[in-house]
Amino acid sequence: MTRFRSFRSFPSVRALRVLVWAATVVIAGAVSVVAQPPIEQMSGIPLPDPQLPDGTITVRVVRGSVTNNVTGQTVELRQGDTALTAVTDEEGRATFSTLSPGAQLQASTVLDSQFLQSQPFPAPGRGGVRIILAVAAADPDGGDIAAPAVSGTVTFGDDSWVQIELVEEAVEAYFFLDVVNPSAEAVEPNPPLVIDMPSGAQGTTVLRSSSPRALADGPRVELTGPIPPGSTPLHFAYILPYSGDSLVIAQTLPADLAALLVSVEKWGDMDFVSSQVERRLEMPREGPDSTPYLMGGGAGIPAGRPLSIELVGMPHRGTMGSTVSVVLAVGILALGAWGGLGSAPREETTDLRRKLETKRERLFADLVKVERQYRAGKVGSTKYSSRRVELVLALEKVYREIDQQLTSVLLSSAVGAMGALPIERPESG
Repeated sequence: MTRFRSFRSFPSVRALRVLVWAATVVIAGAVSVVAQPPIEQMSGIPLPDPQLPDGTITVRVVRGSVTNNVTGQTVELRQGDTALTAVTDEEGRATFSTLSPGAQLQASTVLDSQFLQSQPFPAPGRGGVRIILAVAAADPDGGDIAAPAVSGTVTFGDDSWVQIELVEEAVEAYFFLDVVNPSAEAVEPNPPLVIDMPSGAQGTTVLRSSSPRALADGPRVELTGPIPPGSTPLHFAYILPYSGDSLVIAQTLPADLAALLVSVEKWGDMDFVSSQVERRLEMPREGPDSTPYLMGGGAGIPAGRPLSIELVGMPHRGTMGSTVSVVLAVGILALGAWGGLGSAPREETTDLRRKLETKRERLFADLVKVERQYRAGKVGSTKYSSRRVELVLALEKVYREIDQQLTSVLLSSAVGAMGALPIERPESG
């Protein structure tokens, strides 16, 4: 995962040179032509600006010269594992204004297949900070434009890991993948970085800590190129419902995984099994309200081979009681008469079950969303707890309705079949 380097000197020697140049321009305002330093010397240097509103960061993107603004360019501002994005306006500036004073920040973008990144800097408490991100390329009509990204290979590096947590009758699978481009130039990955979720996955979401070029499209996540040199975060999650005491999570990745690291939230006697895990340990709970975790590690996994983990001994509730078991036995006797039932009731039953399943998936997605918001600090503990209880109760109600609907169908079938059987009358003496 991306981490900021230590930052102690602000501004740097290179920044002071640019400040001296800027002062020269102001003093020599009557001079018609002023020599500018090379664009690459200005790029990425955070400059304090007391004229900006407090806590404001502006990132200006230019190509070739300070007068050639790049509009519509996505800029990322990262604080640890959290990333904010903004798009440059007509003046080539992307503006950020919701930052905490003192937080360590770093701005970046990809322009003309080049990865541009600022020096790390603290968010200002008073005034703001201006940054220029620039490529040393001339105007496209007359220029020395950077070469397009070449086809290349990326891997999921050693900092990649998987975390599995339990929610109501489902698991949340989090994938924190560190995409590594070992070359010195941006590459278009071959094959493309497209990840298909396993069958049954719901609520696929790209996490805020991921690169802004990561996109979720239904049950698929894609990291669009070009991929800059170094590390690019690709973080996503999905939920998998389960109904028994075991569940297999099999996730195929389009690039080599350097090493396997998995963390599983442990409830009761549950455990996990995987032939790909060579080392494992249990992390005890950190407090009375926390849960222990099972940790596992193993060797790398080549592209195209599923990362497979089976969860066993999972807590679950029976979807149907012993009464339903009896109904099922009676339902077997009714199979012969099922075809004699009218089509309209079957269609109505199927439609109702489909609506219930759709409602269940929506509630699961809402549950994942509120979990994400809580972990990102967007909702408080009180609102999170009340909303989570509300969603869990709604899910339980949906499960009961599904059970009742299925029980009603089986009972109707059994009654219909028994009614169709001939009744033998005793012979009169």
